[in-house]
Amino acid sequence: MSSGEYTRLIDANINIFGLTQYDGLTQFFAEGTYALPQVAGWVIVCGFSAVFALIALFLVWIDVKFAGHKYNSEQFNTAGRSVKAGLIGVDVVSHFTWASILLGCVELSYLNGISNSMWYANTGMNTFFFAMTSLELKHRAPKAHTFLEIIEVRWGFWAHMLFGFYAFMTNFIVSIMMVMGAVVVTHTLTGVNQYALSMIIPLGVCLYAVTGGLKATFTTSYIHTVIIFGVCCLFMFKTFSGGGILGSIDLMYDHLVQMGNAVPIPGNKSGSYLTAFSLQGFYTDINGIIAGFVQIFVDQSYWQSAVAASPMQAVKGYMVGTVLYFAIVYSLPISMGLAAVALDLPLSGDEASNGLVLPAVAIVYFGKAGAVLVVIICFMAVTSSGAGEILAAASLFTFDVYRKYIRPKATGKELLAVSRSAVVVWGIIIGLACCMCTGASISYNFMGVVLSVFVGGAVLPVSFVLFWGGCTALGACVGTLLGGICGVIAWVVTAQKMYVTVSVLSLQNNEPVLAGCCVGVGLAAIVCTAISLIKPNKESFDWSLFDHDIILSDKGERLGMTQEGVDSAAYIARMRKYVWMASGVFFILVQVLWPLLSLPAGGVWSRPYFKLWVVIGFILIVGASLLATILPVWEARALCFVIIKRMLHWDSPKRGLNYDGNEYSHNGNVVVGDANIDTTAGKGFGTTTSPAHAAAMNDSAHGGDKASAALKLAA
Repeated sequence: MSSGEYTRLIDANINIFGLTQYDGLTQFFAEGTYALPQVAGWVIVCGFSAVFALIALFLVWIDVKFAGHKYNSEQFNTAGRSVKAGLIGVDVVSHFTWASILLGCVELSYLNGISNSMWYANTGMNTFFFAMTSLELKHRAPKAHTFLEIIEVRWGFWAHMLFGFYAFMTNFIVSIMMVMGAVVVTHTLTGVNQYALSMIIPLGVCLYAVTGGLKATFTTSYIHTVIIFGVCCLFMFKTFSGGGILGSIDLMYDHLVQMGNAVPIPGNKSGSYLTAFSLQGFYTDINGIIAGFVQIFVDQSYWQSAVAASPMQAVKGYMVGTVLYFAIVYSLPISMGLAAVALDLPLSGDEASNGLVLPAVAIVYFGKAGAVLVVIICFMAVTSSGAGEILAAASLFTFDVYRKYIRPKATGKELLAVSRSAVVVWGIIIGLACCMCTGASISYNFMGVVLSVFVGGAVLPVSFVLFWGGCTALGACVGTLLGGICGVIAWVVTAQKMYVTVSVLSLQNNEPVLAGCCVGVGLAAIVCTAISLIKPNKESFDWSLFDHDIILSDKGERLGMTQEGVDSAAYIARMRKYVWMASGVFFILVQVLWPLLSLPAGGVWSRPYFKLWVVIGFILIVGASLLATILPVWEARALCFVIIKRMLHWDSPKRGLNYDGNEYSHNGNVVVGDANIDTTAGKGFGTTTSPAHAAAMNDSAHGGDKASAALKLAA
């Protein structure tokens, strides 16, 4: 057929590939009809909430009964600061794989073609860069619970107020986006009332978050991530090797070539779906990077993952999280987004913008089972990432409002009660806000745009709090305010100039968003830097103030630092430059070399090059699935073995267990033999002790001659 004939078929709403069941349709999901009965939606939403609450209760019981932990404020808000890299990695990726992210990456591939698998995946560089931040956090402020505590010590009251506003606004918008993505999909597939879902989903998340605290969110993040990877693998194999409607790489390629001729994409090379030369895809990359930095640096939930681990485990965890995120947002677009194009599904503009491309393809592949899969992964996404956001808001209120301004001498027990109350209150607020957005027909896409533009000015000043000692409070505050205000002005003006009217639809277009983000971030950086250089502080900031002024909420808290080994201050100081170098190399690799390597393929990719792209997707998703599933379990094997042993003997210990299965007493000391090794004080930071170092100290305590040799071994 000629391209003219394809166009005529499209105009007549006739499916190009002979799928006659879609002929004459202008939308995939007919009004008033649902893929699943309402009871299925209620069972998934309420059932999973109850299951996770029971899991949280069980984990708390295991923690107290057999792991010997005291369930206090620090345990609730920091998970004991002993989480390993694998669990940190799956937690980080769960924070990024919201329902709206899973739906959005597929939607953009459907609209812009295969380039979005590259450009969207590139936004994962933000999590890699945060590995540097996590190391600086542990190096400079190991006692911190929130990034606002650091800002208050560094820049004072007014900066604390300003960035506190931005922190709560970021958490508020992100929480709404997470819930709304799940609400839209669940309502579309099951017919459950949107207003009911808007309240029940966040309250269901609160149910287990208030019970299990941060550690429960890590566990549910693991479950969620394993399920997500399993479903992603299923979709990849079904699309490219499962037989049926598509079932092969060659057939997918042929269909995409035909669709490129029939419905060319404006801004793509030759209008093709099979090209890296995509203007809209490039805009997505820039906007996604800025939005990603906003979500990471101004969202307490990402800082909380760093707080929950020892220094080097946090660094490795963020690197693992980058790989896992990269695999998901690379494989889903090429399997499901391109499948929607290759099947010529009758998706309307509203359906696509609401993220319904993924459920549409899943239903085509698996019928009602596909709808169930999509509802489950979207609900799982909001439970794990939503719990992290709710706990982050609770931590901000507990440590930066209640303890800072209401009761500075509050006990750990009191702070735990405040944290739990804040979880419930914030869940109710998010539910009400989602109801308002539903009533106003505001999509999660628009909320994401608002987040990027409004908060963009705060990104670099927040990063400067740990990375640049010369940044002043005046520079940070003025730069943030001017950047935010001018970013909003640029956003609105660009929408008006390019699309005549300013509306929710015009403001979501890539060009206004790009203008608002670039002006906001760029101007904030310029103003902040200029003021700090023109009017510097009389004295350089004393970094030791972080250790002196930030107060622990419970006696004997373990901070994950050691006097010797990989988590010592000396080792961290040496490793900082290597982490910086690794971040720079990663940036060049994903933002420069990878796009350049697609240039030899020409404007429109050949069949062999497309096959290579798909094979890379298979390698990534299968490898990442194994990594996400096995690594957290392997790292916790020693702890699990000891707990199982204690359960078999029904032994309730007086001493707690760290993640390596080593004992520590409730004053925070590691216990080896009869010795207590202090892990909460020393050289200006909290420390823990490696087994070899602890053995040496034990020998020394008993007058042993082997102490010095063992200390050398520990070093």
